[in-house]
Amino acid sequence: MSYTWEPRWEKFKVESHGIVFWTCRDRITGMIACPICVDARQACLGGGQGEGSNPIFFYTVDDLIYHLKEFHARNAFRGKGK
Repeated sequence: MSYTWEPRWEKFKVESHGIVFWTCRDRITGMIACPICVDARQACLGGGQGEGSNPIFFYTVDDLIYHLKEFHARNAFRGKGK
């Protein structure tokens, strides 16, 4: 049994709730990477094999959208108020 996982990324276009962007999806598991947590530009959109410091993956596009709105967008707005 293996405790590690080496993703095989492919480009994946997300079109949901009026939002369109590119990110990475693993060919084997179908898991979708957060394009911010996993540096998508480096991982699968034409760069090297870089990953962010804390990669986060999702099974559905809706879960990814929720993560982007609640984690990244909320933190961005908090930072502007300082």
